[in-house]
Amino acid sequence: MSGARFTCRTEEDFRAAQERDGVSLPASHDLSVLAEPLTVGDTRVTLKNRLTIHPMEGFDSTPDGAPGELTMRRIRRMASGGAGLLWVEATSVVEEGRTSTGQLWIHEENLDAFKRLAEEAHRLSDGAPVILQLTHSGRFSRPDNTPRPVISYHNPVMNEKMDIDPSWPVVTDEYLDALPGKFGAAAKLAKDAGFDGADIKCCHKYLFSELLSAYSRPGRYGGSFENRTRLFLDSIRAAAVHASPEFVIASRFGPVEMIPHPWGFGMARDGSLTPDWDEPDRLYREMYDCGVRLVDMTLGSPYYNPHVNRPYDNGGYEPPEPRLAGVSRLIDAAAHMKKTVPGIALIGTGYSYLRTFAPGVAAGAVGNGLTDAAGFGRMAFAYPDFARDILEKGALDPGKVCLTCSKCTAMMRKIHATGCPIRDREVYLPMLRELFPKE
Repeated sequence: MSGARFTCRTEEDFRAAQERDGVSLPASHDLSVLAEPLTVGDTRVTLKNRLTIHPMEGFDSTPDGAPGELTMRRIRRMASGGAGLLWVEATSVVEEGRTSTGQLWIHEENLDAFKRLAEEAHRLSDGAPVILQLTHSGRFSRPDNTPRPVISYHNPVMNEKMDIDPSWPVVTDEYLDALPGKFGAAAKLAKDAGFDGADIKCCHKYLFSELLSAYSRPGRYGGSFENRTRLFLDSIRAAAVHASPEFVIASRFGPVEMIPHPWGFGMARDGSLTPDWDEPDRLYREMYDCGVRLVDMTLGSPYYNPHVNRPYDNGGYEPPEPRLAGVSRLIDAAAHMKKTVPGIALIGTGYSYLRTFAPGVAAGAVGNGLTDAAGFGRMAFAYPDFARDILEKGALDPGKVCLTCSKCTAMMRKIHATGCPIRDREVYLPMLRELFPKE
């Protein structure tokens, strides 16, 4: 039973919806906590407020991986919107690890373009920190817009989703051995470009995330916990060489995949959809020991169970649970992580689904110590100045909020530049109509 879509208009509606879905979300009418600054751990990187923007991929780079015109337009709009931190989208560290010819890819030859992006973001945000997400797309790699999966082991659950043949070769240990150096070099480039931190991405079944569940892989990158986490932690260490009080090592980290064991990380060994936090907690502590001081958390995989990491009203399938249960899971997971490693500045997620009720729940979560900041993804596509309206007006405009209709995702799945065709109609609605002429 998936439950009703989000139709709440009043606080009474919202309370009734929570009761119906069997959850109790934190909430506060006092939004002042969201205006408080946040210093990241033992660094001098400081967020001017507790509202942040998740790394939202636009698939609109130039062919050589530099930010394109639409990339710069999106960053300018988001940087001007009043958020305390801007987390720039997935940027590959190697060409073969790109999801498409439209994914960002940082290298020496296009460093000046990334410098311009960082400069614009800092200028328009009045100096808010800007993080660059570094990634290898693994099984989702399509560097020439055709599938070129780099898989760490044959996961039948994901193979079926992606139509990967059981005979497809598994990536070698020797290839993986070289990646920490690539991530370290990319982190240095991010620092040279003027970013305030580098994110070593480990979530959503991309390469590092997939390795966490490589129980059946032989060799030094599979089997034991030490082996399955080796590449991720070695890459953090390589990036941390370039850490400084002004340059933070971060991670978009998914500790629980909600994919049954042994095909998903952080799950009970009985094959149920019950999280088991033993290994995620151990890894989270080791991330801190290796130098991570900022985490933007997530759960699940948008390619397998998108309702888990971004509850929606319209998508590719009807969710198997009440939507607010998914929001509650995200908030509870953030609270668990915050308690496990208090020294990591933590950004929670799931708030965009709540529309105009997001500010109060975000304030409740931050005010009760369940997370350090509230992150917004789809909302920033639809409503790039959401943070300013929360902080200055104390509310979000119902005519601007994200409707969780998944049209931005549908465009991305077509390997096309994406944004919000509902709220940013001039640019993206014509694209949507071209991609889906019969809808």
